[in-house]
Amino acid sequence: MGVVFRQSIKTTAITLVGAVLGAVLLLVASQVMPKQELGFSRNLTNQTVVASFFMLVGMANTLFLYFHRYDGDAQKDRRAVFMSVCFGTPLLVFVLAMIPYFLFQDYFIQRFFQVQDRAFMRQYALCFPLYTLFYLYTSLLEHYLLTQIKSAAASFVREVLIKALNLSLVLLFGFNVISYSIFIYAFVFTNLVAVLILLLLARKNDTFQFSTQWHLLSRAEYKELFTFSGYHALMSVSFTLFGFLDAILLASLGHDGLHAVPVYTNAVFISGVMSIPYRAMSGIASADISKAYALGQHAQVRDTYTRAGTNILVATLFMAVLIASNLHNAVAIMPPGYEAVFAITLIMMIGKFVDSGTGLNDVALNMSPYYRLNFYFSIALVAFMLIMFRLLIPAYGIYGAAWVFTAALVIYNLLKTYFVWRRMRLQPFSAGSLRTLFIGAATAALVWLVPTLSNPYWDTLLRSSLIFIIFAGLVLWLRPSADISHYINNTLKKKKLF
Repeated sequence: MGVVFRQSIKTTAITLVGAVLGAVLLLVASQVMPKQELGFSRNLTNQTVVASFFMLVGMANTLFLYFHRYDGDAQKDRRAVFMSVCFGTPLLVFVLAMIPYFLFQDYFIQRFFQVQDRAFMRQYALCFPLYTLFYLYTSLLEHYLLTQIKSAAASFVREVLIKALNLSLVLLFGFNVISYSIFIYAFVFTNLVAVLILLLLARKNDTFQFSTQWHLLSRAEYKELFTFSGYHALMSVSFTLFGFLDAILLASLGHDGLHAVPVYTNAVFISGVMSIPYRAMSGIASADISKAYALGQHAQVRDTYTRAGTNILVATLFMAVLIASNLHNAVAIMPPGYEAVFAITLIMMIGKFVDSGTGLNDVALNMSPYYRLNFYFSIALVAFMLIMFRLLIPAYGIYGAAWVFTAALVIYNLLKTYFVWRRMRLQPFSAGSLRTLFIGAATAALVWLVPTLSNPYWDTLLRSSLIFIIFAGLVLWLRPSADISHYINNTLKKKKLF
């Protein structure tokens, strides 16, 4: 697991840098941008991500999970056709989807947005299709680079470069250098920059080739590919809705409309920082597991699955303690009107912890003959969320949305984990899992005893330093993860992170 773990550490480090940039972006945007304008930009992002997963029709997952079936020079031409199918199908779907979007645009705006927000939606209606197209191909190129075990480069573009560009735009708007119209269009086109850079990175690989010799794949192969992608399309959409449906529906069901979105999405961002290790480690570990499964190396699958689960739990719990211990400081530096971020973040962290702590259950189901079950689980949970959002958002606003989100995430992951264990005999827990929970509880308790400093920045620095020292020391002592202990020892010995 050496290469996989090193790539995971690199990707995690890059993503953490991106999280710092994202935190600065969140704080600055909250300070300089009115809630309605900020709410529109964030709602645009949420809608775009959901729409792009509809239009990907599962091809990103198909690219990732089927790519290694076409390994080797003998499969070169067939692989090029496979690449054309994966990259071409979403473009066709996008073109077809834009027809009803432009024909019924006014109906959608009238039906799904509050009166005070409709002018924004009409004025910037072109932003949605552009952003969606750029995001769609960013996702495809990232999945291709994952198959080449090059997640760190893709993460740098998404987590660091794009956020740095967006922060620059927010500062320019804050200093009245650019208008909101210029800001929002430039914000959309930063994603085109991401596409171009990822395209240059992808073209450095010999396997990044395309062909229209459609006859090289059999009818049975096309049927298998499209059946697989069809189920994963619906599954991906429903899973994406987990993360974005609440914020999107707040704008239409909540009495405050777009004004409520910045408060809620600030909490989404902070709680999402806890999932950084999961996103970074799961991507590269998934590539290794998928390749081993395709080659029939089931012992390797089991070993990587359990070790990755333990590594993710250790890193996730560290982030959870770090966030919870400093949450009061995060709220203190936000402008008035954002006080609810504290409680909303804690509610969401429950769901995020269960999601990350239950390991790579999605990967296990997706690569197995049981992948349809993941779809059924996710569809049922989205239906549950839609009903509960409809009931609780009008009554309880952002608090109702947060509790529905967490409940759905907990139920979804417990169902998947149980099924993977019963049917595939894979589970992410080990003897180190209990030791990890003890380490997290002990660290949180010790830091809680530290008096709070009046300056939130100094208090954050003090608490974060103590958490790092205590947590790392306990990990070295109790050794919940052999990979992480080995990495820490190597880093201390060689004075090098990678």
